[in-house]
Amino acid sequence: MVKNYYDAYGELINPWYITHLRKMGILNVGVKAEGATFTDSAGNVFIDCTAGYGIGNLGHNNTQVVNALVEQLQSGQVNTRPFINKIQIELAELLKEISPPGLECSYILNSGSEAIETALKLVRLYKGGKKIISMEHSFHGHTLGALSVSGVPAFKKSFMPLLPAFEQVPFGNINALQDSIDESTAAVMIEPVQHDAGVKVPAKEYLQQVRELCSAKDVILVFDEVITGIGKTGFMFASQYFDVVPDILVAGKSLGAGLIPIGAVLARKNLWQRFGLSFPMTASSYGGNALACRAAVESIKFICENNVLESARQKSELLFSGLKSLAVKYSGFIRSLNGIGMLFGMEITEKNTAAAIVRKMIENNVIVYQSFGNPFVIMIEPPIVISNDQIERVIEAFNKVLGEV
Repeated sequence: MVKNYYDAYGELINPWYITHLRKMGILNVGVKAEGATFTDSAGNVFIDCTAGYGIGNLGHNNTQVVNALVEQLQSGQVNTRPFINKIQIELAELLKEISPPGLECSYILNSGSEAIETALKLVRLYKGGKKIISMEHSFHGHTLGALSVSGVPAFKKSFMPLLPAFEQVPFGNINALQDSIDESTAAVMIEPVQHDAGVKVPAKEYLQQVRELCSAKDVILVFDEVITGIGKTGFMFASQYFDVVPDILVAGKSLGAGLIPIGAVLARKNLWQRFGLSFPMTASSYGGNALACRAAVESIKFICENNVLESARQKSELLFSGLKSLAVKYSGFIRSLNGIGMLFGMEITEKNTAAAIVRKMIENNVIVYQSFGNPFVIMIEPPIVISNDQIERVIEAFNKVLGEV
């Protein structure tokens, strides 16, 4: 029966993904997810070190959020337009409270990519058709505008020509950015930590210099925190770790606790002045629906009421210490280890070796994956609620697999 599911998925939905899963050694259907674990149709239980590719910072099927969503559905409240709903206003107030100072206004959408598109439109609404600078090897989403601003050529080549007036510069190089900014520049969009490039964490000084440069040149600074937001770095947003306040911040993925799709654009009030005057800026039929907003509200409350960020920082030290010791022990083929919070990238000297490690880790009931933007890097990004015992089991599995490789 499971093979039939795979065949049907490959025939009707996505044949490439089935091939990808088989190469990884995932041969069964997922039937249950709880906390930091998956269970497949054969009864195998895996520790999830992907966080559902970024949607599950709070683990899977968080009980507090699930119960709140059931209550929301049963309440029979107005879900979305033409009325406004009070839960969206509550979410906007919470986002203002937890965000870097000055980011007072927000708009709720259906995904991180849609939020990126809205951020790009907000820049164009405010600055006109000037160019937007982003980073080489960056990834901002699959929609056309998000691909245009991304910096991974392999992701873009099948969809050329993309939108005009986008330019990429090397990440971490303030001089290259300074040389690129001119009178025709509207904005700089940047991931505080480059995720798909293999978890590249810049020096704090670099992002602070980017902020200073944008302020001096009257250029809008946009942070893409779809991956790094909602606690992934041990802070609610990575911008708070780097002590930098952007003009626009984009969130998504784990804002919905891995249960309801959602995206959000947060911005300074001066950028919001013309927002509602343009119908295409606010014409998302499901954007801000009550169920998604309730998921986000409960996610934020869960983090704040349970000291999740402090716990995540402590667990990060445990995970990093274990991975670092392995990087030293197996330095013959581990080139580097980079990361912050519950977001790590282990760079391997050969991409085929990286693929073999991923497969063997899955055989040992720990799910990791190769970076989609850099196949030399193994991504290790468990939910921030993973337990210390589960972290120890991940390190033990890595030690066994790396020894075998």
